[in-house]
Amino acid sequence: MTLAGVLAALGLSGHVAFGELAPFTPAVSDKLWQEAGDIVSGMSPGEQASERYACATGNWGDSGILDQWDQGRSPCWPSSLNMAASWDVELMARWASETAAEFGPANRGQLGPGMNVARFAWNGRLGEYHSGEDPHLGAKFIEAMMRAYREVSRHGVTPPLQVAKHFIANSIENSRTSITAYVDERTLFEVYYPPFLAAVEGGVSAIMCSYNMVQCTSGMCNAGRAYACANEDVLHKHLKGVMG
Repeated sequence: MTLAGVLAALGLSGHVAFGELAPFTPAVSDKLWQEAGDIVSGMSPGEQASERYACATGNWGDSGILDQWDQGRSPCWPSSLNMAASWDVELMARWASETAAEFGPANRGQLGPGMNVARFAWNGRLGEYHSGEDPHLGAKFIEAMMRAYREVSRHGVTPPLQVAKHFIANSIENSRTSITAYVDERTLFEVYYPPFLAAVEGGVSAIMCSYNMVQCTSGMCNAGRAYACANEDVLHKHLKGVMG
């Protein structure tokens, strides 16, 4: 099915246009980028290297399940796949609230949530992913997580920035930097994208693209444009154009 057909099936015909690619910087953050640029342009090299603006160094952890080694403690929460196996959306919200409260004070960002749909049972990183085998379940879990993060922030807790991963079709870990996934548009939208769409709609901080290639043809592969992080279709048309 073509992208136009997918949009029609989703009731989005006439609401999405691809005449222009979405700008790299989301419009909502343009003002902040401009302000940051104005500040930096008015600083000397010495000032830029100083801590005058109290820009603290980043401290990132990978998912928030077992990631407090540097903080002198190491709480262990049920894995993401364990949570998916529960099929309990409210339990997922509780898990997210508690891990955000624990993880947020010590870390400014987390390289998660992971939401790849399980398509290959021998993928060694399935334990990281909240979706299990079901994209609808994954979307509901991510909705619950995003809602819980917003809720704890209203109660004085600063949750870490969230980086949804891995976009997209990162189903096999072995040789992940050299393999390609051939997935038609309908399957992308119906199987692979729902958890990511839920993350976008929930206000996720960022999305991490994957190492693998998608829809690799000889021309795209040779030019390096098939990699998920450089793929015009999945990044510009689908992620930015359709999901926003």
